[in-house]
Amino acid sequence: MRPRICVSVKADSVSRVLRAIRLSKRLGASLVELRLDHAGEKQYEALLKTVESSRVGCVATIRPSWDGGAYRGDEDKRLGLFEKALEAPFRYVDVEQKSRIVDEVSRLASEKGVGLILSRHEWAGTPGVKTLGRMLSTMKRRNADIYKIVTMVRSPVDEASLLFFLSSMRGNRVVCLGMGEEGLATRILAPLLGGFMTYASYGEALAPGQADLRRMVSIYRRMGVW
Repeated sequence: MRPRICVSVKADSVSRVLRAIRLSKRLGASLVELRLDHAGEKQYEALLKTVESSRVGCVATIRPSWDGGAYRGDEDKRLGLFEKALEAPFRYVDVEQKSRIVDEVSRLASEKGVGLILSRHEWAGTPGVKTLGRMLSTMKRRNADIYKIVTMVRSPVDEASLLFFLSSMRGNRVVCLGMGEEGLATRILAPLLGGFMTYASYGEALAPGQADLRRMVSIYRRMGVW
């Protein structure tokens, strides 16, 4: 089975999102993540209509600036944007474990029949394997369909910690990979070692070290797994 790729696209224009969906479908990506934190209010309705016609499952993400995203409003307004977004047939919605609206978004996803991705980003660095395990155990106190832990990678030890941790999580719906230029190997190998999926970008990288979809597919083809 080929590795799952979720393609992150900066949702600042309808044309960009449509191009990302078309390319993702053609190359065989599993999901397209609409980074709605880049969307203007006037474009919101039109962007959501692209989900209705998409032949690839879509993920709704409104990442706040305090967790590496572009959204700078308050959390009550962000919850309203999630409510509006989930009127469209998204496959998943991504919300941060540390957000104060996590319970409301989780409840909303359940009501709409949308899968929940509970995410945690460690910008300071990559903790050891035992700490990663404790993080996941804490996250699992909340019901989610996918648990996502992403850390900043600065050394081979960080890479090894993530990949060893992930290999012990087989059978769990866990995403675990590294950010930064040093983290590329973890992005490539994560879904091959038991991770639920990896992420790639359409055009502009939306996370440090995120590779373009074409590059990821090219790498997998050379490896013989695509």
